[in-house]
Amino acid sequence: ALDVLLKAGKVSFPALAASGWMTFFQMSSLRSTAQRRGGGGAAEASGASAECLQPPTPGSTASRMMEALTRAITYSPVGASDAVAALLGGSEDLPRCGLARAALALAVGYAAKQHSVLPEEAIHAQVPGAAQGPGAEAKSFMDMGAKWLEQEFSKPKSGVNALALLLATPWPVVEVLELLSHPGRINMSVAEAIQGISITPEGHPLLTRALAVPSGSGVDAVSGSYIFRVNPYREMVSDMVRYTRLPFCGLRPFMRMVADVALRAIEAGCPTGAGNTKSAELCEFTFVEGGPHLGDCALWAATALRLAGVQMKAIAFEPLPDASSLFQQSVAENGMAGSLAVRTAALGRGGGRTVEMIYFHGHNGQATVNEKDFPSQNKQEVVTIPAPEAALDDEVPSTWPLLDTLKLSVNGAERHTMAGARRLLSQRRICSVLMHATKCKRGRRPASEDPAPSMPNASKFSFELMQYLQEGNLEVFEHNDGHGKGYGRVRRLNDAIDMDGIFDDPALTEQVYFLALSREKHCTRAQRHFHAAAGRPEGTALEDPGQP
Repeated sequence: ALDVLLKAGKVSFPALAASGWMTFFQMSSLRSTAQRRGGGGAAEASGASAECLQPPTPGSTASRMMEALTRAITYSPVGASDAVAALLGGSEDLPRCGLARAALALAVGYAAKQHSVLPEEAIHAQVPGAAQGPGAEAKSFMDMGAKWLEQEFSKPKSGVNALALLLATPWPVVEVLELLSHPGRINMSVAEAIQGISITPEGHPLLTRALAVPSGSGVDAVSGSYIFRVNPYREMVSDMVRYTRLPFCGLRPFMRMVADVALRAIEAGCPTGAGNTKSAELCEFTFVEGGPHLGDCALWAATALRLAGVQMKAIAFEPLPDASSLFQQSVAENGMAGSLAVRTAALGRGGGRTVEMIYFHGHNGQATVNEKDFPSQNKQEVVTIPAPEAALDDEVPSTWPLLDTLKLSVNGAERHTMAGARRLLSQRRICSVLMHATKCKRGRRPASEDPAPSMPNASKFSFELMQYLQEGNLEVFEHNDGHGKGYGRVRRLNDAIDMDGIFDDPALTEQVYFLALSREKHCTRAQRHFHAAAGRPEGTALEDPGQP
């Protein structure tokens, strides 16, 4: 089938790689098996040319090309300088196999595409005679690689089979093509997220506006879409975003709160891109996010609020350097640096501490502080990374009179995060807190193992977390945003024993949240939008037993 498609000109290798079908991921597994069993027999039987079946001679140009390609398929970006060094580093002839040249061109093109920045590309396109930007160079390299692959497979060979040759050759063409299946930059839509995650009903003003404005991105763009950087390799969250084109924002109450802020701003006529001095209460919003990973929630929120004319101020704390770097690239490409700051740190008690983050390979979105009770400490299964620990008391600017909401996805570090915010809490500057119950549970041991000294029937985790929230004059609620029995429930938690009851409930799901709201009169913004966060209609009682 592959031969038929290629000979008919119906598809190119890069197009097939980018199709989303993960063809070359499966082929890579087959190739590994074929190489272990001796490599070239199948291709030789089909009459493949010898030059594509022979490993390169050590020290040759071909060998340098192979080294560069090996780095590329192990996620070390290969740039134009690597290609030049490989090709011009010696006087030997270039390898005669077209697969080698094609693989190197595709690898360089892939790296250039990941590094291109859209505002820069737009500027290059507007300047007559300007040199190619990284994006245009990426396309040139990709076209070059596709052409060389096509030429190699169109050579007259006695019944050569493309699949057999790809599996048998020592050149990692399949692995390079598999890289192309993982684009590191995705165009995301505010409207698609609203509809796909069921954040608002049809006809909601934010949805209407998001559908009405043109797509685009960049420093000066106000549009219904934004650029989102993800890991350019197989990783759970990145793969999910690539497949669904939806932000991996597991805290739907936060998205509903943002949509409600946007609704009120649109109704108030807030100007796009700036707060209205007469309606500052409706045209401004501040939040801090702990554990944003790649920035799914914050980037969507920033784009939605910019559409509504809301002046947003936000800080996000991401402990993993690679995720934080990608998040910062997204912020820069979307022109959000003035409203959204990204810090590479874990939230906690601060004080100059360094914590060790741990996660399973391919699951860095679930990184948590390593308390040695993680399911595995096997270095073949897990990754550990040191991270500086920051305290909110030291990080929230004194110029912010209030923090409208604190959104936490810190996988068990919620208690320590609130301990690092006790000054803010005592000053009543935190107006609402949104947390995942299941993520909180990762940091909690039951009362039988770790009791609270002054309340032996309660766990120390729940006792201290409730204590910190209550010190800030915050009321705490459990909200079930899942399905089936209890769906829609909003229930007040009075003490640590109530919170432990949520943790110990066998029916606990990832759609159960802890939502806390300040009683303070100055927290009017959080109070106005809290019903929406909890999925409750405006004007109704906040507490609700949910679906029977």
